[in-house]
Amino acid sequence: MSHFVFNKGDPVEVTKNNYYYPASVVRPPSKNKNLVFLEYLTLSAPSHPKRLREYVNVASVRPKLPLQLNPWFRVGDAVDAFRQTHSAWCPATVADILENSSYLVAFLAPENGNDSAVIHHSALRLHRNWVHGNWLPPLPGQEQPPEMETKPENLRFRIKYSRRPLKESKFKKGRIVEVSRDDESYKGAWFVATIVDIIGKDRFQVEYRDMKTNDGTQLLKEEIDARFIRPCPPEVPFAGSFKQFQEVDAWYNDGWWEAVVLEVLNNRECLVSFIHNDVLKFENSKLRPHQDWFDGKWVMSSKKSGELVKKFGDLMPKTKNVTEIKLVLKRQKPTESSKKPRDVIARTTNTRSKFVVHFCKGAKVEVRSDEEGYQDAWYTAIVVDSMQNDKYLVEYLTLQTDDLTEQLKEVAHASDIRPYPPDVNHVHNFALREMVDAWYNEGWWVGQVSSVLIGFKYKVYFWPTKEKLEFEHCHLRPHQDWIDGKWVLASLGRGPDH
Repeated sequence: MSHFVFNKGDPVEVTKNNYYYPASVVRPPSKNKNLVFLEYLTLSAPSHPKRLREYVNVASVRPKLPLQLNPWFRVGDAVDAFRQTHSAWCPATVADILENSSYLVAFLAPENGNDSAVIHHSALRLHRNWVHGNWLPPLPGQEQPPEMETKPENLRFRIKYSRRPLKESKFKKGRIVEVSRDDESYKGAWFVATIVDIIGKDRFQVEYRDMKTNDGTQLLKEEIDARFIRPCPPEVPFAGSFKQFQEVDAWYNDGWWEAVVLEVLNNRECLVSFIHNDVLKFENSKLRPHQDWFDGKWVMSSKKSGELVKKFGDLMPKTKNVTEIKLVLKRQKPTESSKKPRDVIARTTNTRSKFVVHFCKGAKVEVRSDEEGYQDAWYTAIVVDSMQNDKYLVEYLTLQTDDLTEQLKEVAHASDIRPYPPDVNHVHNFALREMVDAWYNEGWWVGQVSSVLIGFKYKVYFWPTKEKLEFEHCHLRPHQDWIDGKWVLASLGRGPDH
């Protein structure tokens, strides 16, 4: 730990037995003393309801780790997990990725032995150390401290110069290749084609295998620059199933579109997300592991989470724009030169009276029940098919038939369906009277925080049943309202008539 200037009211963390306890500075240390007077945010004084206050050596105090957006974690990631039993952040390692945004983590403290637990995403953060006034690993945008940088020593390079320029990779006539397009709407898409002519050093005429001219009478031909052409990737033996957050290519709209697996539905199907934010359900037979063409070689994709965030960033929760959702506004029919995935989660039409949402097959949505006692409950589902009179056949992800043999399917009206809400990172405490959704009986129930308890626990009041139930922080999410085609965070203290 390094000595750091703390001021009254600063949020900090106290290191004890390799745990990190949230606290705030009550009185900063004097010039001649190394003790700082703190108030713990999660610990109570013995035999007293008030928060624990004590003097702590400044060497055991560090600034509060800034809130960071962690779209997902990978197996092996070093993390801190907030444990209710310890009321502190505990170092751990991700051991497995589970369903419903949960992870199996193994804790590192020696006294815990082989202790492990299932922790929700909202109670995890990437592990960082406070070293010489810097966070390691560095926070996004934070420069690596000079003393930690590794600099090559005594390196010498031999550079050969030739009057002859380096040759660009060439493709012979008749070769089957994959072609991308110099168009934002084509980003991440590759189409199978054949080289039919060599126009010049860097340009080729290609004939697409699966794309036709506007009149549909013949295969489309185009002149393409060499930088938009690559060889067809080698076939990769299928291992049996894809993994969550694995980068893949999805066969869609006559081409291979780069995507990432958001959710493995079963051993045959996955939910995948495209670069353009569209989310669709695919059979495994229409997916392939993604490979990158790098320095004239095919390399299996092994991007780290940070790199995937840059590539598929629009799909990740953004605290600065909580109204962002995975839907595309209805637009004019794309031309052949601006083709992109046509089926998206939902298309919104703005009429004079209201916003009408049309859901597409494979869209991940939430459906509410109109049964008595189940009002204000929303259940996650997938749109299976559209029907007449604004009705849809949906398949619930968490509800099963009475005999428990398959997922429950049901016909629901569009007025009882909404897009799946965006994630809102909520690490700090929920406030009294704050509107929340509570995970209960396989669905999200709208309620209001009626009591804030010790250890990131709450009592939530539900209007339909007029009862109060206790929940842990990880089983709550901020309530959002779907209004005029946008997600809006609920105001503090709003009642059930919203």
